[in-house]
Amino acid sequence: MTAAVPDIATAPRADSGSEAPFKRFVAEFSESRIAVVAFFVFVAIVFVALAAPLISPQNPYDLAAVNVLDNQMPPGSVSMDGLTFRLGSDSMGRDMVSAMFYGLRISIFVAAMAGFIALMIGMCLGLTAAYFGGWVDTLIMRLVDLKLGFPAILIALMLLAILGRGVDKIILALVFVQWAYYARTVRAAALVERSREYIDAAQCLALSRTSIL
Repeated sequence: MTAAVPDIATAPRADSGSEAPFKRFVAEFSESRIAVVAFFVFVAIVFVALAAPLISPQNPYDLAAVNVLDNQMPPGSVSMDGLTFRLGSDSMGRDMVSAMFYGLRISIFVAAMAGFIALMIGMCLGLTAAYFGGWVDTLIMRLVDLKLGFPAILIALMLLAILGRGVDKIILALVFVQWAYYARTVRAAALVERSREYIDAAQCLALSRTSIL
């Protein structure tokens, strides 16, 4: 008797596209309505920040367009130049809607820069602690525990009081506050990967530590 050979044409095929990490992420992300709504809100905020010079009724940084006599106007008031203050004006006579649109640009820049720098620092420290272990892991994680033992807002306010005002000072304070969270998260994920077979295979192939990390 001869064994039956399955028909290749009718055999089920693995859908490699559906197994792609990006497609799987998009499929899982789209199932959450909250995540989708939050994503569109985030895109709208970024769009308003980038298009602030085009959609703002007033340039709050242009002193020639600001009239001090229009200060502290209530919402819906009309300025001496015919501009309607939808949300009122501040003590300098600047339109609050325009100030919010322009302020979004600085807020997003500060958040993106602080998050990126803190992620890089925390990722490097977390990977180092997980890979080397021993006293290196103990030293780094004790620093993380010491940092997390203090209230983040209190540390940020103390740093701003010491360093002074400025966007760069705010970014530095936020980086100092956030790096410990990334370090602990990356260390936990790296410890799981550290025990997998492909790490042992990479070490047997004499790959450098930088390549393995």
